[in-house]
Amino acid sequence: MAALNQRKLFAGWADYGSKRPFVERFLKQIHHTLWMGCQLLLQLKRPPVLLVWPEMPSKRTALHKMARRLGWEITNHPRNQKIGGIRFADSTEKGQQFNPPPIMRLETWLNHHCSDIRKQTLENAHYQAFGYGISVDPLVHQGPMVVKSDLNAQHDGKIINGPIGQDTINNDSVYQINIDNRTEDGRFFDYRVVWIHGEIPVIYQKFKRASERFTNETCEVLLLNDQGCFSETEIDSIARLNRIMGIDYAELDVLRDAGSEKIYVVDINPTPWGPPTGLNHDDSDAAIERMAESLQRAFLESNK
Repeated sequence: MAALNQRKLFAGWADYGSKRPFVERFLKQIHHTLWMGCQLLLQLKRPPVLLVWPEMPSKRTALHKMARRLGWEITNHPRNQKIGGIRFADSTEKGQQFNPPPIMRLETWLNHHCSDIRKQTLENAHYQAFGYGISVDPLVHQGPMVVKSDLNAQHDGKIINGPIGQDTINNDSVYQINIDNRTEDGRFFDYRVVWIHGEIPVIYQKFKRASERFTNETCEVLLLNDQGCFSETEIDSIARLNRIMGIDYAELDVLRDAGSEKIYVVDINPTPWGPPTGLNHDDSDAAIERMAESLQRAFLESNK
């Protein structure tokens, strides 16, 4: 009976998942209700609806911030009127089947075909898109190489020397070339590329100290206003990679190797938090604005 009463209490706005504590879900529903009330007063009608499935994004995600900037309700509860939908599942392997309830079915769901973002899956797609990959054979590779988890967002990379013995191979890890993405002052940097339905509205440049190289910690983050850091050929390859991976919306970590000058996409995250910690307030606001405009265009195009 208690579970039934909770479902009735929470019906209508969003499903935050039964794994969350009751009090947390209740407070989220209250916050959602207050936001909806404000939007009804401001817009004099129900706000446009962005459907997500199966999970509700945290308010710290870039998607949540874009929706709020646009004045859109974001929910995984059925709605009759909706702008569009995004598959949102914060897991590395999301399953081949994507089956939202019939009342939530749309002609277009962004990331509908994004089902697997493991490093090995990315490696296979990278080779098809760029003509080269990042993996090495640890049994024969001579010198430094990077070993990291095949799962997404583990931030557990480390440098080891190859070759290694068969008995030390970890089947849950990937072995990659050691990309030289150092700056002149000894820091390491990567590009965080925001991809929304064929557009790159935002590129961040993230700097890390040597001790933080494989972590999510940064010592400086910049919003790049002049986005001439990739050639047209490289952008075409990034686009091919995203098509192969089934990506319509995601953030990509891209490294450029100083020796070969090649770029490598080392991570794809379709459920990112953002903008990154360390970006100043004005640039964070500008980034959310650019991303929101791009997201709005994505659904306008999809609904034509």
